[in-house]
Amino acid sequence: MKTISTKIDQKTAESFLKVCNDEGKCQSEMLRDFIESVCELEENTLDSEVKIEEINESKRSEGKIIGIEPAELTNVRILNT
Repeated sequence: MKTISTKIDQKTAESFLKVCNDEGKCQSEMLRDFIESVCELEENTLDSEVKIEEINESKRSEGKIIGIEPAELTNVRILNT
């Protein structure tokens, strides 16, 4: 395991402690869960970008993407290329 630390102001520290207490977690556990969630989100976003690119290439019709249901898309980023 590695240790990551940061400095935050008193008001933020107190707010974070309240959130942790409300969730029933210690600060380390809450930070660990948050960092893991961010890393998982980033991995899923990269997967989604690849899928969107594949869809863009395979489902074009006169410059429009067709046949994509909104439920199929998650964590979508619109990129100007």
